[in-house]
Amino acid sequence: MEDMFGEHASIGTVLKFFKRFAQYYAPTERLLMQRILHSPFIHVDETTLDIEGKDYYVWVFTDGTHVVFKMTPTREATMVHELLEHYTGVLVSDFYPGYDAAPCRQQKCLVHLIRDLNDDLWSNPFNTEFETFVFEVTNLLVPIFMAIGMYGLKRRHLHRFHAPVERFYQQHIVDRPYTSDTTVKYQKRFQRYRDSLFTFLDEDGIPWENNMAERALRHLAVQRKISGSFFEKATHNFLLLLGITQTCRFQDKSFLKFLLSQEHDIDAFKSPKRVPTSRPFSL
Repeated sequence: MEDMFGEHASIGTVLKFFKRFAQYYAPTERLLMQRILHSPFIHVDETTLDIEGKDYYVWVFTDGTHVVFKMTPTREATMVHELLEHYTGVLVSDFYPGYDAAPCRQQKCLVHLIRDLNDDLWSNPFNTEFETFVFEVTNLLVPIFMAIGMYGLKRRHLHRFHAPVERFYQQHIVDRPYTSDTTVKYQKRFQRYRDSLFTFLDEDGIPWENNMAERALRHLAVQRKISGSFFEKATHNFLLLLGITQTCRFQDKSFLKFLLSQEHDIDAFKSPKRVPTSRPFSL
């Protein structure tokens, strides 16, 4: 502002702007949450935020088009359960146990599962039992992912994989005696989440990974590195506006032009596509 317009704004003035904008766009956040709760699936994830030296938890809810952030003083998932009390779709999440009691159907993120398997495989290079187990998991998942690549998330093409899944459980999970603690750990995970690892096989369009929630949190992670610590009162306003910012980004609309329009409904707002933050260099 000073360099481009010769205008100075104190931190207090900026915080007042945040407060006024947050009050004005509170109906927008409620509308975003309503639309998310009417989606056939919801991505959820959480991360920590330093509030004056104490860890708070920021939760993101998104359907890939709308984004809402909520903050709680602990990692207790009570707020998540309350928000989803009447939700009839599928919750897509990682393996944090706090999500397990959410009162809706669930799809656990297979990317997280694969990442954990790979990490433990590298940490146990001489564990032949676990290596064999990972090989069998790979044989199960790769044909499913290939079908998704060819046909998309269509039930008519994915439903046939229930037989291989059932065969995998019977041969490698149910009552299978393993000696390696690492293998037993994943055997228990497959047993515990049997009903939520392959929900995407039964319905059209249900994601098998939680990348959209991680993408929505990315900007907050960057801001966390820049700011270090936040103040609680200002953070609630910041998160409300960040949800609107990320919604505009997911819909490829200009956040600034949405603010200038004084509209409340981002879906109804018509905007030229936002300008990319970086352009490839060409001669």
